[in-house]
Amino acid sequence: MTDERKPMTEEIKPMTEEIKPIPEESKPIPEGSKPIPEESKPNYPEVTLAKGRDKRIHNGHLWIFSNELLPATERPEPGEIVAVRTSENRVAGIGFYHPNSLIAVRLLSRKPAVIDRDFFMARLTQAVRNREPLSDVTNAVRLVHAESDGLPGLIVDRYGNGLVLQILSAGMERQRDIVVDVLRELLQPAFLILRNDHHMREREELPREKEFLIGDGSEIPVTITENSVSYLVDPLEGQKTGFYIDQRDHRMVFRRFIRPGDRVLDGFCHYGGFAMHAALAGAGEVVAVDDSEAVLEYTTKNIQQNGLEHIVSTRKADLMKLLPDMAGEGNARFNVINLDPPNFATNRKSVGPALRGYRKLHRAALDLLEPGGILATSSCSHHITEDAFLDSVIRACRDSRRRVQLLYKGGHAMDHPVLPEMPETGYLKFFIFRVAEID
Repeated sequence: MTDERKPMTEEIKPMTEEIKPIPEESKPIPEGSKPIPEESKPNYPEVTLAKGRDKRIHNGHLWIFSNELLPATERPEPGEIVAVRTSENRVAGIGFYHPNSLIAVRLLSRKPAVIDRDFFMARLTQAVRNREPLSDVTNAVRLVHAESDGLPGLIVDRYGNGLVLQILSAGMERQRDIVVDVLRELLQPAFLILRNDHHMREREELPREKEFLIGDGSEIPVTITENSVSYLVDPLEGQKTGFYIDQRDHRMVFRRFIRPGDRVLDGFCHYGGFAMHAALAGAGEVVAVDDSEAVLEYTTKNIQQNGLEHIVSTRKADLMKLLPDMAGEGNARFNVINLDPPNFATNRKSVGPALRGYRKLHRAALDLLEPGGILATSSCSHHITEDAFLDSVIRACRDSRRRVQLLYKGGHAMDHPVLPEMPETGYLKFFIFRVAEID
């Protein structure tokens, strides 16, 4: 995703139509293959890496932390574009600067580049093009996944013929008007919602806000389809940007582990995706649990519009309290349990309590599973490593005198790409286990 080219809006169809592949002759020009004319080179403020602090950047990471920079001779403003140089005076890249953030620079390019409308047109066009393979599967897609698409701090999700925009960095905030203008030209969305209500904005000294940039709210709820299942979603008030797009592949995988007649519990069910897939796979009874009345209203409508109300029921409850209560009832056992909890660890300080919470949750679920039952569980925090999350299941097994077999391990859907050199771009862990008694 390091391409630059001139706008090619005639190749990108409006969102009310199918997005067609971009012809070979119109593909982006690789970054750096087209020299920047001397008269066009921008005069960006410069910051310098301390001696020996360029290895991580050289290896592919896109963040420069505040303790890796020498004291700035210039004082760029929050979100201003800067040129980064090594202690040997070599160009290390161009990026967004923030003087008061732990992440001092978020790189946009590793080479000299003009960060203008053409730059954003090229990056956004490429990001949209990369999602074309999903057009036959769903109309709910993450079109831009921040650093992974070369656009640090920018999230763009598509819901039907509209867009949700989320900006998480001060640098991208300063480019908002350009980004919105390019998205209008590329995709002609029927609505565009700004979901700047994420807690990460506070780290960049940005306010939380939500508003319609295009549309007036009459577009909500939005109907989306995913693998032939239809959903009503609320991209203005719903969790994340309106739907758990990142679990798309796992909902289909989950179906494989449902046997005819199974009794299934879908915990933290959100809009009922795993619950409905269980029902479609042949489950005899599915209980979908969430602690939000507003969420369950949508869940109920989704169950009904897919004709599954005879199989799936909903229950409003705090799952952390409900599961132990069910275990105490004795006869409330399940063949399959799915757990898709919210982010338990929003920062490094909360990792310890989060892991204890996962262990408690897994123990409660194990106590409700029939021998040979299936436990599916997820973590959406990048602060929780895969090994640590797996260990929370292992410890829960010891507590409940159970053992498990790991049957499936998954991560991100293809529209949520991960940069291998930058582990911060990965967050989703998804495991499926078979549970048995200890011999």
